[in-house]
Amino acid sequence: MCNQAMKKFLFILAAVLQVAIAGAQQVDTTGFYSEKRDTLKAAAVTVRRDLVTADADKLTYNVQADPKAEGSNLIDILRAVPMLSINGDEEVLLNGSNDYKVLVNGRSTGMLARNFNQLIKTIPASSIKEIQVITNPPVKYDAEGIGGIINIVLARRLKSGYSGSLGAQGGTLGMAGGNGYINAQLGKFTFSANASGMYYPTPKAHGVTDIENYSSETNHYYKLEFDSDNIYRIGSLSLEASYEPDSLNLITLSGWSNFQKMQSNYDITETFWNTDYIKTIEMLEPTAKTNRYNTFSGELAYQKTFRDDGGILTFSYSIDGNPNSTENHIIVEPVLNCTDYHRHSFNTEHTIQQIGQIDYFATLLKKHQIEAGGKYTLRSHVADSQDELWDYSKNEWFIDNSNVNDLDYKQHIFAAYASYGYKFSKLTLKAGTRLEYTLNRGLSKSASGDITFDNSNFNIVPYLNAAWQIDPKNSLVLSYTRRLGRPSVSYLNPYIAEESPYSRMHGNPDLRTVVSDAVTLTYRTSGDKWDLTARTYGSLTGNKIEYLSVVSPDGVKVSTYENAVRYNHIDQMLSFNWNPSDKFSIQTSAMAGYDYYYAPTLDQKNDGINWNVSLSANVFLWKGAMAYASADAGGGEITLQRTYHGVDYAYSLGLRQGFLQNRLVLSVSAIMPFQNRYAAPVRDTYTDTYYQHNESWHNPRQFRLGVTWRFGKTTINFKHAKKTEVSDKL
Repeated sequence: MCNQAMKKFLFILAAVLQVAIAGAQQVDTTGFYSEKRDTLKAAAVTVRRDLVTADADKLTYNVQADPKAEGSNLIDILRAVPMLSINGDEEVLLNGSNDYKVLVNGRSTGMLARNFNQLIKTIPASSIKEIQVITNPPVKYDAEGIGGIINIVLARRLKSGYSGSLGAQGGTLGMAGGNGYINAQLGKFTFSANASGMYYPTPKAHGVTDIENYSSETNHYYKLEFDSDNIYRIGSLSLEASYEPDSLNLITLSGWSNFQKMQSNYDITETFWNTDYIKTIEMLEPTAKTNRYNTFSGELAYQKTFRDDGGILTFSYSIDGNPNSTENHIIVEPVLNCTDYHRHSFNTEHTIQQIGQIDYFATLLKKHQIEAGGKYTLRSHVADSQDELWDYSKNEWFIDNSNVNDLDYKQHIFAAYASYGYKFSKLTLKAGTRLEYTLNRGLSKSASGDITFDNSNFNIVPYLNAAWQIDPKNSLVLSYTRRLGRPSVSYLNPYIAEESPYSRMHGNPDLRTVVSDAVTLTYRTSGDKWDLTARTYGSLTGNKIEYLSVVSPDGVKVSTYENAVRYNHIDQMLSFNWNPSDKFSIQTSAMAGYDYYYAPTLDQKNDGINWNVSLSANVFLWKGAMAYASADAGGGEITLQRTYHGVDYAYSLGLRQGFLQNRLVLSVSAIMPFQNRYAAPVRDTYTDTYYQHNESWHNPRQFRLGVTWRFGKTTINFKHAKKTEVSDKL
């Protein structure tokens, strides 16, 4: 099935390219960007040669240059970004790791940083300007995030006059959404607003889990079969207002909010066999789960540009909140040797993050670059968990006092950094240090007693970068940095979550900060119509946090987190862009890496090769029209106890057509149109006490239709300051 689908996809891709080449003389190219042109005309369907760019410390994917952005969600774009991949659980991986930091416009915020893997399915890609992947971040960034940083840069349009857009999307499975944007500038004031909403049902999934338990004599073999579906309802709103009294001063007030509700339904059948493979227990377990993720963020920033040296000083204060709740209904309907069971779990939590920050940047005499700053972060987290059990004899609910938990947790992070850069004729050197002091204090109250965790740590984070511009078309960059991995509050909370009568998990308040050292070597070369980026990355981590599971003597699987793993990673990435003409472009990337996990205390190890490839082609068909095709595939993901077998892959086709001088844009896309069954990679988990095998499948085929209407007439105003997005280049 997979081979046939890929053959069909490659055939379509070849046909599209052939049409593009054959019609090259009739292609309209008047839509290419011009600074003097009305921006509505500049929005014409074009092929941009800067879809992927790389500099000293980051790789940038220009989302607005990707034709898939119209009518797509953010997850569709992330598949094409080099160094990023989507695994079978629809989690975003950076260099094969899920331990990274998510920023929005270069800052930590609750808008996307939390619940990132859920939100990307529903956020319109058209609201994103670019995606930056930073594997070795400079010291101006937080040291948090072992794998690096994914920076989501939102679309910001500083223009005189007014402009806006309205869009709508619809697709199979009942997916529907809408978004709107407006920007207005009058003199020294600028205002913008962006709103979107989405109703997004996911394809119904089917799966099987098999467990062989080595420690239990009563339930030696276990099988779980499930059917599941999810429905996402999401809405978001962002506002920004700025006042620029003159060319040297800028005051900005911005805010974001996001509201998400996810409803999950599971039809589960669980069966247990003893050592002689005689069925001992069988039960039906219909489960319903409702998650509410709400976030809000606000920031006030003042930016001062100095006339003498062109330095930029920025003061900012930001706050974001994350009031979330989870309701979980677990019902057991006995079939064989099982009693009735009904549990209703409530979990509410609220996180408030406040950040005060000062940053200074200046380039002196065109050869010297200095950066310095300080930051204070306060994270306050309050959680309340309570379970109710149904008393079948009395027909009423009662509180399970053995599983009640209250958590009050605060984290203080004090940080300061400084860096210096110097440029020789062709060589640029940059070195810096970041100091971070972290204080964690928490109190967990439960029936088993109170648990207090009070710990602190001090970390020195060095950074070195050497960039050699060999000639105008060739450059070489070598960089080193240290990264930190702080355990999240969910990792620390000792509350025992009842996933099923035979499965539970809890956090570990004794977790320590993870320290990782990473080196990156990047080579970039280019010609008149192509460019190539080759990057080699390696990291060493001594105390990686790992999710570990054991099976108790009574047959219950218990999972928690431990600083138990030595983790080594190395990979090689190639990114190639080819623009043989103004009529079409091809962008492809490939990555292959090696992971090694070793837990000395458990005497366990695991290693393997992970890989990812992606290909996209954009072509003009006729005036105002562009077609695209894209595909990506990857595999080899592992952890200490888990190995994935098989290939993750996705492909899509699409067409955009502009009307009325591109004020009206229609887009049609098809996601995996040639197949009705997609089997996710098989997941095998090995421990000393059990073996677990997971497999799942669903119908991936989707079709989407999008429409965007742009209004207003504006011209770009270049007098505005850069809003703290300063360049690291000398």
